Amino acid sequence: MSVTSIQYEEPDQDTYESVSVAFGQDKKKSFQTGDFVKDWYFKTKFILQELQDIEPLMNSSSVDHFIMDGDKYDSAYLYFNEKINEPELRFRDDNYNIPVCELFVKSGTSPTWHELRELVGDPKTEK
Repeated sequence: MSVTSIQYEEPDQDTYESVSVAFGQDKKKSFQTGDFVKDWYFKTKFILQELQDIEPLMNSSSVDHFIMDGDKYDSAYLYFNEKINEPELRFRDDNYNIPVCELFVKSGTSPTWHELRELVGDPKTEK
């Protein structure tokens, strides 16, 4: 089982340090750039590429606490839009279909999928 946790001093989102994933037998991967949006993005990418098929996934209570302890971040749901044949971000879960995953953006922003990838520095892949 893999467990995601967020390291920070409750209840202050400004004390954010890192996102980490514990998995396998005593393995741990940390994402600690100091930028929650970026760390959560790359944690999610790691899980999707490396753990999804081999590990059940869950979040520790620190994830819920961090999100509820402030208003600095909004949910962004990643969907695959079959009409345009590429991913897109939506900023509310409208039950249109099942999102691939939940990411986060800074409150008050609504980047596209490509803009978010650019913001976090994820290299673009060729189609």
